[in-house]
Amino acid sequence: MEEQQKKLKAIMRGCTLNDKIFRKLLGKARRKEFKTERDIAHFIKKEIRKAGAGLAFPPIVAIGKNAVDWHHKPTNTKLEKGFCVIDFGARFNHYCSDMTRTIHFGKTSAREKQIYSKVLKANEVCITKVKGGASGNKIYFLARKLLGGYAKYFGHGLGHGLKKIVHAKPRLARKKMHFLREGDIITIEPGVYIPKKLGIRIEDDVLVTKKGFKLLSKSAKNLIEIGV
Repeated sequence: MEEQQKKLKAIMRGCTLNDKIFRKLLGKARRKEFKTERDIAHFIKKEIRKAGAGLAFPPIVAIGKNAVDWHHKPTNTKLEKGFCVIDFGARFNHYCSDMTRTIHFGKTSAREKQIYSKVLKANEVCITKVKGGASGNKIYFLARKLLGGYAKYFGHGLGHGLKKIVHAKPRLARKKMHFLREGDIITIEPGVYIPKKLGIRIEDDVLVTKKGFKLLSKSAKNLIEIGV
């Protein structure tokens, strides 16, 4: 039980820092202080280290067509029109946090708004299904149902456990028949990746409780447009 509390405290610290960094990141983006994917990634790494934390994994920053690659390594690609997936996590006391937000540089089209709203709904509804004893497999298939015709562009699992490694059990996926247990901390991260066009992912960290859940990631999830 002591180790469980240590894990929860550390991951909550990570989530609080992630939220703080994302708020600062948005301010800088609106002031046009970032020019490339690497600029955003460098800022995230600097802020995590400044807070005395470690990186849970190298930050993913992917704009436009680059975001189709779930694990894209940031490049000098300019922050021009399109969705930008930003996935990062702070590590405290060896425990990992993991959050993704997708923002849009420039104005979104009606279709882009529709796709984003599908991913957001899948994220929000699936979080409400989290509780001790729930089937990760069933929640994964619910996400696919909510994505509708865009489910064919959702190629990874819906979520994973967070421990001292960033991708731990339980898994919420097509083939893994894992059940959630009270005290687990998991991610819920539906996504849509349309080849040569765009990628969108929204990911939160969620504590599994006996009868429900506690959302640990508090960053805004509404569609954010940044002027270019």
